[in-house]
Amino acid sequence: MLDNNAWFNDLLAWYGSLLTDNQFNIMQNYYGDDLSLAEIAENNGVSRAAIQQTIKRSEELLENYENKLNVVKKFKLRRKQYDKLKRLNIEEVAEIVLQLEKIE
Repeated sequence: MLDNNAWFNDLLAWYGSLLTDNQFNIMQNYYGDDLSLAEIAENNGVSRAAIQQTIKRSEELLENYENKLNVVKKFKLRRKQYDKLKRLNIEEVAEIVLQLEKIE
């Protein structure tokens, strides 16, 4: 699996709009901008504990979305297959397309 920061950045990219604005901004500050809990708390006028709780809850929500929808997982699998296709020569790609067209 990806490192924690990359994983949550991917989840934010796909599911961030499902979070509240506050949750999204805090997660973006923490994972995207690499701010500390103290920096985020100071910027938002709340305690470190409140920020930590928001991050924990947001992580749970994002992972729950992915566990149900598998959008990130499917995207990565598709991307991997696409990358394989790009490395093939044109004749091989044409053959794969023909085989796919035969599938009902």
